Amino acid sequence: MTKSHDGITQRVWKCLDQDPSLRRDMSRGLINIRALARYILKEQKINTSIDAVISSIRRYKFTKDKKIFYNAKKLIGQTSNISTRNHIANIEVVKDSEVQQLLPRLFLLVNYNRGDVLRIGHADESINIFVDEKNLTGVEKLIPPEKIIRIQPNLASINMRMKPETQKTPGVIAIIANEIALNNINVIDFMSCVSEFLWFVQEEDLLKVYSAISQLWQENLDM
Repeated sequence: MTKSHDGITQRVWKCLDQDPSLRRDMSRGLINIRALARYILKEQKINTSIDAVISSIRRYKFTKDKKIFYNAKKLIGQTSNISTRNHIANIEVVKDSEVQQLLPRLFLLVNYNRGDVLRIGHADESINIFVDEKNLTGVEKLIPPEKIIRIQPNLASINMRMKPETQKTPGVIAIIANEIALNNINVIDFMSCVSEFLWFVQEEDLLKVYSAISQLWQENLDM
């Protein structure tokens, strides 16, 4: 193989590496190779013949994918519970010492025995607070307006209770996120706690994302 052909092959393989949905459909025999080659030629603007791209596609190996994702899919099939919540709001606030002192008081606004929601996540510059919309007014009274970056109401969450092994198994989150993306659903935020995965989406997408995740679980139930 010449250097130019080798470079073409690497570009084609990189394109496939970056698109899990294409790889999945190829492994199932659902992709027309010539149509895929035309797509890659157009998207990647590769200066070569369609036959050269077809040759590269046919030499693509799925062994790596299968090894990485087999155990991940198996664990998804062993999901113990999938539950949903709606009428959730996200309050994004400034991350500083004043807000830090106020955060413990959030726990006085919720009643865990009643099933109230309180999820807190933070990055370098901001903190996300997820609560039931019924408690939104209480949070707004607690946090000074100048510390509130934005408020997102009308959210929902999907809670997946997984086996503890998911913490040590690569690919679980990637497979689920890919399935959600393939259904044209935008994830507002994601959190995890031990073996629970929480996906926050727009409330209008709740049924779609629940259906997508449930179908993924069913497909891998007997692995």
